[in-house]
Amino acid sequence: MTDRAGHGDGDGDGEGQGEGLDGEIALTLTAARAHDGEIALVRLLSLLPGHWTYRHRVTAARIMLWVRTPAGAPAVHAALRAALADPALRGWLPDSD
Repeated sequence: MTDRAGHGDGDGDGEGQGEGLDGEIALTLTAARAHDGEIALVRLLSLLPGHWTYRHRVTAARIMLWVRTPAGAPAVHAALRAALADPALRGWLPDSD
């Protein structure tokens, strides 16, 4: 579920979390040495637009994020690149699949 600000609560097991989201973009970030995925997720969401809708699944070294926005994939990927340039998210990288 998401609140009115668009931030996901992370409920669910991640299976089908992107279903029903118009124009959703699925992103997976991993970190070889990071161990605080939950903290990194909070930092990441704070750097992304608050009016977008998010759902997520997070483990210690992996963040799976589904984004719904009318801005489309290019805007999502540009915002993600800008957010990952923040020193607080050093070491977190998009999966290359």
